[in-house]
Amino acid sequence: MSGDFEKIIRAADQKERKRLVISGQPDPIALNSVLKARERGWVEPILCGRAFTGMASEMKVLCPTAGIREARQEALSLAQAEESGLLLDTGPLDTNFFSLVADKKAGHNHEHILSYVSIMIAPKDGRLTLLTDTLINNQPGLAEKIGVTENAIRVANALGIQRPKIAALSALELVNPALESTLDAAILSKMSERGQFGNAVIEGPLAMDNAESASAARRKGINSPVPGDVDIYLFPDLESANLTAQFLAWVGRRQLCGVLIGTRVPLVVRSILERPESWLVNLALGLLL
Repeated sequence: MSGDFEKIIRAADQKERKRLVISGQPDPIALNSVLKARERGWVEPILCGRAFTGMASEMKVLCPTAGIREARQEALSLAQAEESGLLLDTGPLDTNFFSLVADKKAGHNHEHILSYVSIMIAPKDGRLTLLTDTLINNQPGLAEKIGVTENAIRVANALGIQRPKIAALSALELVNPALESTLDAAILSKMSERGQFGNAVIEGPLAMDNAESASAARRKGINSPVPGDVDIYLFPDLESANLTAQFLAWVGRRQLCGVLIGTRVPLVVRSILERPESWLVNLALGLLL
């Protein structure tokens, strides 16, 4: 496991033990990670649903007759009933799952928008780097992008990045009324200038070349601390974010971990972008948040 991912795990060692409610379907690697987390003193796990009834010898099983949807509903309620609760769902991450988690009337989600933050070790400097939103919001408008940005800043702060530098990406670095992503990026950048995102610094619109290279940005007339020193890549839509993460994972062979953010209680999942061994890091991220 990469060094900075080990730092995430060590940071979780300093957190108080939490009750962990587990729903979904049996996943041997996920459940083995839960047992490792229990050994490290992170969690006291409880299984929920009939899918887990054969595992009663290792962990307590609640709602042993409930199907997957009913078990997920009960698991969410159980996790929320205790302030220190945590939820882990072993999938599949389908539309029904996200509609349940995002149900404001049921009280399962926070006032913030749901989004997913993927985390990798950057190839060029070996530090933790965030990409968002790689899983949830298909074509976010400006209001959604504000929420996605706030979520990513929260994750960065939890990882010890106190002044995250954010590249609001588009296909080009010039504001073009015909390309909505450039307008959104420019607005986010101006909001950042006026302190509306706290200590974060947002620059945009940025194409990938001037996000990655300070000299390339200067040649385009962009003078900012963000180019060449990005902590968070904010993508204009799900397609570009997910494809980039897929490219990094499969072609670049980069290990990714990730966290779902915006729920009332920390909810640990694993995106298909991530290797199975990412379960333990994702669980650590849930504890840090």
